[in-house]
Amino acid sequence: MPNRIIHFGVGSFFRGHQAYYIDRYNRLVEPNERWYYTGVNLRAESRGLIEALAKQNGRYHLKKISAYGDIEIRKIEALESVIDASDNVGAIDGLFVDQDTKALTITVTEGGYYLTDTNDLNLNDPEVAWDIAHQDQPKTVYGYLKHALETRATSNAGAITVLTCDNLRDNGTVLENAFKQYLSAIQDNELLEWVNKHVTFPCCMVDRITPVPPPNLAQELSMVVGEKDDCPIMGEDFEQWVIEDKFAAGFPSLEKVGVTFSNQVHEFEETKIRILNGGHFLLSYVGALREYQTFDENMFDDELAEWLKGYHQKEVIPTIANPPVDLEQYRQKIVERFGNSHIADSIERIAMDSVSKFPQFILPTVRFNLERNHMPKYAIELIAHWYCFLERFHNGKLAFNYKDPHFNKAKQWLESSDHVTLFLKNEDVWQGLTAQYPDFSEQMRAKIQDQSKAYEEQQ
Repeated sequence: MPNRIIHFGVGSFFRGHQAYYIDRYNRLVEPNERWYYTGVNLRAESRGLIEALAKQNGRYHLKKISAYGDIEIRKIEALESVIDASDNVGAIDGLFVDQDTKALTITVTEGGYYLTDTNDLNLNDPEVAWDIAHQDQPKTVYGYLKHALETRATSNAGAITVLTCDNLRDNGTVLENAFKQYLSAIQDNELLEWVNKHVTFPCCMVDRITPVPPPNLAQELSMVVGEKDDCPIMGEDFEQWVIEDKFAAGFPSLEKVGVTFSNQVHEFEETKIRILNGGHFLLSYVGALREYQTFDENMFDDELAEWLKGYHQKEVIPTIANPPVDLEQYRQKIVERFGNSHIADSIERIAMDSVSKFPQFILPTVRFNLERNHMPKYAIELIAHWYCFLERFHNGKLAFNYKDPHFNKAKQWLESSDHVTLFLKNEDVWQGLTAQYPDFSEQMRAKIQDQSKAYEEQQ
């Protein structure tokens, strides 16, 4: 095919967002203008999905459901092929020597970037350290990216755009800086120089809720569409993609299908991360403690809905400068999306990776309020529940399938004799904020102790 994009991390979000946009684009344009994805798997635990997709030649169905129950089923045909590189990085070589490959997109979740509190690459992380020592057997996106771009440079295949689609502030800039720190750590100055000349890292903002598909979705859709599909996905009927107009090579004209190309991605990104991701984060742990299974249950809990409204209106919206949209209308749309019971987005999915998400989704909002002498009472309330969630999960008092590759950081305070104090002093979490604002720290301590006691008394 004449135009190709590679993708690292072939999960539900990629298949329901980036591949969905490319599929819509391909249906509008002439055959010689079409673009196709090749998906690359980096994780051994995802091999089953890759095998299923390969059997279906990359085809699968997306079930879109609105908050009112309206359904649209769409066959996605933008994923031309899939490759498992989880134990063989050389499997990607042919993709990057191909001059028809113009871009690489990435979704590896926020925790997959191994960042410090200053958004530098954490060179002390065991997986990053492994990649530095074993460059032919990478475990992180940096090791795979180094191999891909080295292959590209050696073959003189030309410039390429690297576009991360994960929920990180200034995500392209952060990835670019961290990757160049990785190259410096392995002392590959030649590749670093090539990257500086031939690779761009645009920022982008992505949005669509894509829950873990329910077990019966494959059977349901196979019956509806009349063909077997072992890897369908679900998604809400809302989608958004804002991309910085900074490409090293060609890129599809996705404005034809609603993508916004802008040099003001940061404003869109900040609005979405603070209102949507922040709200998702804070309510998911209260919901887990109340034994809710899906996020829409939170929205039908009057107390939680009121907490979210207060957090948004009193503590988040005032922090957003130069908003690209009407913030109250945007907030109301988010609340509608959160209450979509037809999507039934699992709290288990939303709650994962909390240790790396907190500094991204919550801390900037708290900091802004404190800098303006405003005590964020709703944030304090909800952060205390997050702490209790981690505490009760760690102590075996909460039956919950919690996944967090950085949970060892939480264990450092949870297993201490004075765990609340260590939590409030933890640099990974607070980045010096609690030391700078002792009144906030004390209110946070009191609320954690009150909530922890209340949960103990419920037993």
